[in-house]
Amino acid sequence: MKHKSTLSIKVCVIIYFCLLLSFLGYLVLFTDVKDFMNAGKKAEERDYSSGWKLESGEEVDLDEINAGKFGGHLHVSKILPDEIKETDSIYFSTSNMRFGLYVNGVPIYSFDTRENMTGTGDGISYHMIGLGSKDAGAEIVFDGETVFSDIHGGRINEMQFGSEEQYRYYMMRRNLTSVGLSLLMILFGIALIVFYIGMAHRNSMLRSLWALGLASILFGLWSLCDTGIPQLLTGMTYATRDMVYGILHLAGFPIICFVYYVTRSKRKPILYLSFLVSIMSFGGLLCSRYVLGRDLHTMVGFIYFSYAAELLLLAVMLIDNELFCRKKKISSNLRFFYIGAGIFIAASVGDMIRYILIGKKGSVGHGSLFRFGLVFFFILMAFQIFDWWTSEKTSLERDRFINRLLQYGMDADDPDVRINKVLKYLCLELHAERAYIFEDMHNGTFDNTYEFCDEGVTSQIDNLKGLPYEGVIDVWYHEYEKGGHILIYDIEKYRSISESMYNVLKPQGILTLVTGPLVLEGEYIGLFGVDNPPAEMMEEVSEIIRLLTYFLSEMVSQRNHHKRLVEYSYHDPLTGAGNRRAVSDFENEKLDTSRPYGFIMCDINGLKDVNDSEGHEAGDRLIKTVVSCLTKIFGEENVYRMGGDEFAVYAYEDTREGFEKKIEKARAMVKEKGIEVAIGYSFAEGGNPDYGALRVQADNRMYEEKRKFYNRDQ
Repeated sequence: MKHKSTLSIKVCVIIYFCLLLSFLGYLVLFTDVKDFMNAGKKAEERDYSSGWKLESGEEVDLDEINAGKFGGHLHVSKILPDEIKETDSIYFSTSNMRFGLYVNGVPIYSFDTRENMTGTGDGISYHMIGLGSKDAGAEIVFDGETVFSDIHGGRINEMQFGSEEQYRYYMMRRNLTSVGLSLLMILFGIALIVFYIGMAHRNSMLRSLWALGLASILFGLWSLCDTGIPQLLTGMTYATRDMVYGILHLAGFPIICFVYYVTRSKRKPILYLSFLVSIMSFGGLLCSRYVLGRDLHTMVGFIYFSYAAELLLLAVMLIDNELFCRKKKISSNLRFFYIGAGIFIAASVGDMIRYILIGKKGSVGHGSLFRFGLVFFFILMAFQIFDWWTSEKTSLERDRFINRLLQYGMDADDPDVRINKVLKYLCLELHAERAYIFEDMHNGTFDNTYEFCDEGVTSQIDNLKGLPYEGVIDVWYHEYEKGGHILIYDIEKYRSISESMYNVLKPQGILTLVTGPLVLEGEYIGLFGVDNPPAEMMEEVSEIIRLLTYFLSEMVSQRNHHKRLVEYSYHDPLTGAGNRRAVSDFENEKLDTSRPYGFIMCDINGLKDVNDSEGHEAGDRLIKTVVSCLTKIFGEENVYRMGGDEFAVYAYEDTREGFEKKIEKARAMVKEKGIEVAIGYSFAEGGNPDYGALRVQADNRMYEEKRKFYNRDQ
C-alpha cells in the first residue's frame, strides 16, 4: 500500500539533494566563490587586532580585552604601516562603546551610541576609517569608554587593515556557517507555514506546523541578528539589538504550543503557563526599561531565566508524555522529536552556562551551541514531519482499504457470507496465502470456523478443530494482552516462545503470520489472522489486523444474533422443537419425497385438566416431556410443535413396519411418564410428493383416536 509511494518520495529527495550538492560544488569550483574564499584568507593575513599598546606600555590584543577590565575606559595606540594605499582603511566593530580615533593627535573619527529600547548599548556597530599615504608610519590612538554606567563591557571586535572588499569577504566568510544555518531556519519555517496552509487534510500533529514554522522563523531571525551580518549589510544596529533581546521571549511559546499538539498527554496548564512566561517576560523587559529605567544589559540573567523556564517546561512535557504513553501502552510516535529536543535542550543549557559563568571573548556570534542545537532540532523535525506525513498518507490509505473491505463484505445479507467475503478480500489484497477465524467452543477448545485460501493453497479448516486452550491458544491470548496483536517474522525463531504453537503452525507451511483477537464486551471470543503475508508488509498488515479487530468481532456478534433470531423464528421457545414456520420450510425445501417417509400427528390428552387443576407450569412440564420422548425416538430435527398440545413428526423409514415400531415405542415411553397422547400417522412406502394428503390422513386418525379417548371417559 504505502511502500511504493514512500519509496518514490525518498528517491525524489535523494535525487534533489544530489543535484543541490552538484550545484554547490560547481559554485565552489568554477565561480567567484573561490575568489570569495581566497579574499577572506587574505583578510585574515591583515588582522590588525594585535600589537596595540596601553598607556602603561603593555602590549595587548584588542580581541582579548574590554573597557570594563580597565575601569570602563580604554586607551590604546599603535603605529600605522610604513606603506599605505589610498584605498586602505581600518575596519572594525565595537560593542557598547563610545570612542574617538586620532592620527598623530588629530581626531579623524568619533562614535557614540544613542538611547534605544534596550538601553544605551548598541550590541554591534561597524566602523570604517579611511586612510591615505600621508598617514603612513603615523601613530593611531583609540580612546573610548563603555556606554554602561556600571562600567561593564565595551569591546573592539575583528579589526582589519586593508580594503573594504576584503573586510566584507572576511566577515561574511567567518560567519558563513552561522548565517547559512540561520537562513536555513528561516526558510524552513516559511516552508512549514506554506506547507501548513496548502494541506487539505490535517491531523492533530500536522495542525501544529504553524507553531513550529513560526518558532523556526523567530529563532532563525534571532540567530541571524546575533551573527552581526545584518548590521554590516544594512546598518540597522538598534533594530537588530532589539530583536536579539526580545525574540527569545516570544519564540518559546510557539515551541511549547507545537509540543502540546504533538504529544498525547495534552497538559493545558503547561501551555497556559508557557504563554504567561512569554508575555510576562517580554512585558517585564519593557517595564524595566521604560518604567524603572533599567538598562537591559544588566538583566541578562532575567532574559535567560525566561528562556530556561521554557526549556524546563519543554522537558517536563516530553517526560510527562513518555510516561503517559507507557501507562496507556501506546506509541508516542515522536522518536525524531525526542532526539532533536534533547540536543536542543543540551546545547541551550551549555550555551547559557558558557555565557553566564565562563564568559566569551568577543560579543559577535555568541550562542553558537544554541544555534547548532536549533539547527539539529529543526533538521530532525523535518524527518519527524516527513514521518508524520507518510504516516498520515498511510493512515488514509489504510482507512480506504478498510472502507473498501467493509463495503465489499457488507454487500451480503447473510452474516456467514459477509465474514467469508472479508476473509477473501484480506487474503487476496494483502497477498497472503490464507485468512481464517478461530472461535472459542466454550469447552476448553477452539475450532477453525472460517477460512479462505489463495489458489493452490491447501485448506486446513478440517484439520484445525479442537485446538486446546491450555498450552496452545493461551500463549497467544497472553501476548494479545501485551501488544494487541502478534507478528511472527520467522516461524523457526518463534519455536523458542511456544513449542506447542510451533507444532500447530509448522505442518501448515507457515513462515510468517499476523494475528489478532476477537473481542466482545471485553472478553476474548476467538482470534483471526493471515498466513504468509510478504515480509515487507508485515507492519502494515498488523495495523490492518488491529483495526479490523472491532469490525470482525462485531460481524461474529451479528452472526450470533442472527442465529438467535433464526432460532427464535424457527423454534418453539418452550420446548426447542421446530415451529409451524420450520415445518413449512422443511416441507418446501428439505423433505425428500422420492424415498419412503412417514408423517405423525400427536396430541396430548387431558392437558386442559392439568392446566386447570395443577396450573400452567405443570402443563408446560407435560408438553416438554412429550417433546423429549418424541425427539429421543425420531430425532430433534424431525419434531415440531404445531401449537398448544399438538405436535408433528416426519421420519424416513424403509418400511411401514419399522415406522410403526417407532410409533409404538414413542407411545410406550410417553405412557411410562403417566401421559396419554393421541397419535395419528400415515406412511408413503414408495415416496409421495403429495405430503399434504398424508398430513390430512394423519390428522384425521389422530382426532379419531382423541375422540375415542374422551368417549371412554364418559
